[in-house]
Amino acid sequence: MKPLLALIPFLALSALAAPTPQQLQNTTPQQALKLANLWRTSTTGVRSFVTSEKIQFTFPDGQVAEVKLPQNQMVIAIAPYLQQTHPCKTHYMSSCTGEMQNQPVDVLIKDQNSKTIIKRTYRTHANGFLEVWLPRDGTFTVILSAQGKSATGMLRTFSGSDTCVTNMQLR
Repeated sequence: MKPLLALIPFLALSALAAPTPQQLQNTTPQQALKLANLWRTSTTGVRSFVTSEKIQFTFPDGQVAEVKLPQNQMVIAIAPYLQQTHPCKTHYMSSCTGEMQNQPVDVLIKDQNSKTIIKRTYRTHANGFLEVWLPRDGTFTVILSAQGKSATGMLRTFSGSDTCVTNMQLR
């Protein structure tokens, strides 16, 4: 709870000010991802996406800023869906939109040895995605459950792996 409370002034100030590359200085990758999602809903003009290595921002004046992902973790955005989806490999926080917005989704992720890595309920963002941070250089089984339906898929966290998963239809 304490880390979340520490982010409140950071996020509040970032939401009030026009986005600039300077706001990304000394931010963690997790904070940068939160800013990308915040800037999507509160301002226009900032383009942001995440690769297996970094989060990149392009500002309206053409300035580009990057925040490197941790050496031991990678983030993957998942948009579970019931009827509509879009093909995607690189997650653009500034433009990707999934069908199930602001919905609770139970997430179970296991590694290749069947060790549980994540087991919790997420709420998808206003863009319909949930984001999971996973150890690098692994292959994981993910099971999503919502509205009495489920989907199973594979996630990979190698250099060059996809950061956007939009093929998990709940049935």
